[in-house]
Amino acid sequence: MKTLQEENIKELTGKVLDLVAKTSVELGHRADGKTMGSLSQIFALDLQKENRFRRMTFNQIQDAFHIGVRYCEFEPFLNIKTFFRWIISHKKTINEAIYKTETLNQKNVEFYQEPKKLLK
Repeated sequence: MKTLQEENIKELTGKVLDLVAKTSVELGHRADGKTMGSLSQIFALDLQKENRFRRMTFNQIQDAFHIGVRYCEFEPFLNIKTFFRWIISHKKTINEAIYKTETLNQKNVEFYQEPKKLLK
């Protein structure tokens, strides 16, 4: 599975557009295509530029949105700030899962992904 930095920007923008459109429907927001397109381009670039997200996969971003739409403790809006809040929160959950698995040797921890194996 590719990390966000390994993704092609056009491919990533397309995935982000689909995610933003789905999120818009889930939140009951109405946004025109031009707004969603611009939002998707900006957010795709942010995902590649932000160092704290560089090792995340797009599936983890989708999980963050899924959880954020359903369980966030604030009124969500369709904007970059909301997206960052969801991802940062989910990143903390992922980091806790990594700690529990790799340091405390717990098994079957939710949101833990095996690290990539490098070819020799």
